Amino acid sequence: MRRLVFLLSLVLAMSTSIAWIEKIRQHDMHSSFSKWTASVLNSTRAGDPVAAGFPKSKEEYTFLETALLNNVLFTNLPNSSLVSLIDAFECVTVPQHHVLVQQGEHASTAAFVFVLASGLCTVTVDGNVVPEPYGTLTPGSIVGELGVLFNTTRAATITAKSETVTLYRVDADTFKRVLNRVIPPADQTDLFATIDEAIKQVAGTKTLYGGDIIRQYVPSRSWLWTRWAGTILQYNIKTTLFNMLFSFGFILLARRITNDQPPWHMGLSPNKTHPFIERLTIVHKLWSYQMSLTTFILTFFLNQSFGFWQEIYSIARRIQGRLNDFHVLLATHATREDDYSYTPAAEKLMDDIGAYSRLFHILFWASLSRRFQVLRTPRGLERLASRGLMTSQQLKILNNLDLPENQKHNACLEWMMTRALKGMKDGGLRDDMALQWHLIDQLCVLRATYAGINDKLTCRMPLAYTHFVQILVDTFCLLSPLALYADLGAYSIFCVGILTLIYTGLLDLAKIFLDPLNNEKFTKNSIYMDIGVLIRESNAGSVRWKNAGAQLPF
Repeated sequence: MRRLVFLLSLVLAMSTSIAWIEKIRQHDMHSSFSKWTASVLNSTRAGDPVAAGFPKSKEEYTFLETALLNNVLFTNLPNSSLVSLIDAFECVTVPQHHVLVQQGEHASTAAFVFVLASGLCTVTVDGNVVPEPYGTLTPGSIVGELGVLFNTTRAATITAKSETVTLYRVDADTFKRVLNRVIPPADQTDLFATIDEAIKQVAGTKTLYGGDIIRQYVPSRSWLWTRWAGTILQYNIKTTLFNMLFSFGFILLARRITNDQPPWHMGLSPNKTHPFIERLTIVHKLWSYQMSLTTFILTFFLNQSFGFWQEIYSIARRIQGRLNDFHVLLATHATREDDYSYTPAAEKLMDDIGAYSRLFHILFWASLSRRFQVLRTPRGLERLASRGLMTSQQLKILNNLDLPENQKHNACLEWMMTRALKGMKDGGLRDDMALQWHLIDQLCVLRATYAGINDKLTCRMPLAYTHFVQILVDTFCLLSPLALYADLGAYSIFCVGILTLIYTGLLDLAKIFLDPLNNEKFTKNSIYMDIGVLIRESNAGSVRWKNAGAQLPF
């Protein structure tokens, strides 16, 4: 009996001990889990970046989420990383003229990425304000993300324009860790750099010829004689020196054949009675006949090429003109309040059509110019959206359209007209049949105008004509050392150099004129047009007429 009682007591004690042990174990597990959760929320694990957060209201969270998701850079970000990034943003207020980002500074770990909450900021490059609409940043704009992400120098200076500017900022180190899953692979870094370089040119943060559409000159003899870059001399010096070297080699050979003068008497004329020199006299006569033919055909070819260059330039300017005409009609026929200020519907209408026209002009030149063709690719379109040159909705629509990459600008042109028609129904634009037909006419003229550029580029000059002129010039230059030696002796070397520079220079100049957009990579930036100037001027025109009519003197 005692043994039975002892066994029961032992079992009861063991069960009690087990219960206590289980309770303690569960408490320890719960404590460990709590500590682990706290460590995740308040520190950063390797590979899963989560920074210490700042308290935010629901409205602040929604604002930051919307601003980030409107940028294509963050659309593929995992939800957990997006939440972590939003929590890491700190709200600060800066006074007017405060510099957020300084041009030329390196985006080091001490830098910040900003999201503008209220107020306006100004964008300047090299001390000059970037043309509108990209010269002013509005609430929702993201600043500095590309420099931090790719560890590059700042491309522009961002300064607070309003009396006070409220913004959210996150340090560069946290920003990089959060985006470690969406940073492009190393083999795409060059692609993104090329895209950003093109965007800088169309958005107004970089110019080719200091803001001019072509390289300018000073009409001074001394100034022109001292130029090298962008001249025919720069691109023909190798051909000229080669032909002079060929002339020198021929002279040495001729001296050896005739054996009438020692080598140190190079400056003396050769003995014209020698049979070899007499044969060269015949070559000189044939060369003289060819000289007249080559001069006539080459100058005519150059004149035709320059006419082609002028036609392309004229069409490019007419495209600008038709876009400006469209915006003038919108601004002068937009609905107004009793004080003649724009109605909200009218402002929204002009802002939308202005954005469509800017996108149209960028994508149109991207379909023609090698410098900007990367912008029409899927990566390029995404980058345009991430830089604020189009919205996420516009990007989605363009990607879904059953159109080739080089034809998507046509969709933007249709958006301009259909939005104007919608504005007539919504009350943003006068519902006038005459205005409607005039807008349609302007758009049709614009379409016919820009279509002419591609038509001309695809049929700029027949191959047989260009091939014949090339052979004519080359044979003329190669015969020059043989034809001139009998009369000039060693001095023919210098004459050959001058003739080669002039004739090959004229031919190369003609071929440059036939490639106004520099799609052939024939020469560096010497004569071709800076299309970025046309795009930037049209960007400014898309808001110029709206701003010009904002106030009236009556």
